[in-house]
Amino acid sequence: MDSFSSSALILALPLDYLLGVIIAAASIGYLVTAIFVVARWRIPANPAIGHAPPVTVLKPLCGAEPKLYECLRSFCEQDYPELQVVFGVADASDGAIPVVRRLIAEFPERDLSLVIDGAQHGTNRKVSNLVNMDRGAKHDIVIVSDSDTCVGRDCVATVVAPFAEPATGAVTCLYRGASVGGVVSDMGALFINDWFLASAAVDAGMREVAYCFGPVTAVRRDALAAIGGFGALAGHLADDFLLGRLIDCAGYRVRLAAYLVDIVVAENVRSLIRHELRWARTVRTVKPGEHFLAGVMQPLPLIALLLLPHPGLGGGIVVAAAVLLRIVLHHLVRARFRIPAPPRPWLVPLRECLCFAIWAASFLGSTVRWRQCDFLIGRGGRLIPLHAMPEGTGAAS
Repeated sequence: MDSFSSSALILALPLDYLLGVIIAAASIGYLVTAIFVVARWRIPANPAIGHAPPVTVLKPLCGAEPKLYECLRSFCEQDYPELQVVFGVADASDGAIPVVRRLIAEFPERDLSLVIDGAQHGTNRKVSNLVNMDRGAKHDIVIVSDSDTCVGRDCVATVVAPFAEPATGAVTCLYRGASVGGVVSDMGALFINDWFLASAAVDAGMREVAYCFGPVTAVRRDALAAIGGFGALAGHLADDFLLGRLIDCAGYRVRLAAYLVDIVVAENVRSLIRHELRWARTVRTVKPGEHFLAGVMQPLPLIALLLLPHPGLGGGIVVAAAVLLRIVLHHLVRARFRIPAPPRPWLVPLRECLCFAIWAASFLGSTVRWRQCDFLIGRGGRLIPLHAMPEGTGAAS
């Protein structure tokens, strides 16, 4: 068949089918790439660790979250010679305080302290907490870690090792989701592991890391000072992302640690949707092009809608191929990233449909709900309280 006949045949195909094939081809291309990258991924079991400067860990807290004691205790149990851990809350009635008091009593040999300070330095309350806590930091290497993060005893030693290289300004970690149980929490962990973690591995394999992740990030004091301290992040929602970007722009390297941390996933339907929609709208704001193209990572409901009405053209085979590749990736992620939860392949198609719905909804507005407050995400990820917006200004949620 000559090229003219082939072109005529393609043009004769239904437009919706052609669109579905294009989207499916992009999705399958991504999945093949992700499978290749994840299949080759290796996490050193015992990385060489020698550089061990004194370290301060900052743990901003807000409320008694599920497994909070276990998460915080994992930082108190570190096999590390000189370690300070500062816990911080904004309210003297915060539910996390009894957990911190228990740990301080349990580990008298550790340098543990609690900062209770409600001073606000911007719209991001977590960053305001960090600013308040950082005043009590004693050491030049500072690790910032979210409250829902659980780590092994070698985490700090592994994370700070790259600071032996003077050009390193920050070190960050990939993370995996650890569900507390239940279908909704399992779905939340599935997104973190199969969608976020796999795509982050692909991204890390293509280019140098130039941003940070919230669960565990270490920063050198002089690099932090060069960007204006934590206060420079206080007006932004994606503070971890911006931290890495600013440090990279200041001329320091951002390194990815050879370490995976676990974050506790405890969700109900409402919290899951709000949480993931906040993520999606934040990413759309700070990386709009990449966020738009991310649609090819979760297009199952769309390609099913476009291709399945044309069974005679093999649309069902294309959809089945996309699902099969996603399930292969599901199993590979568990093997290569040592995820202890058993595979749940039957949840994968449902999870992809939810991923697509949240991705689509991210374009329908710029408001998010975070810590019982409503915000508008402005240009560059700036966090604007809705109650502070000029009258007549609004955005769909």
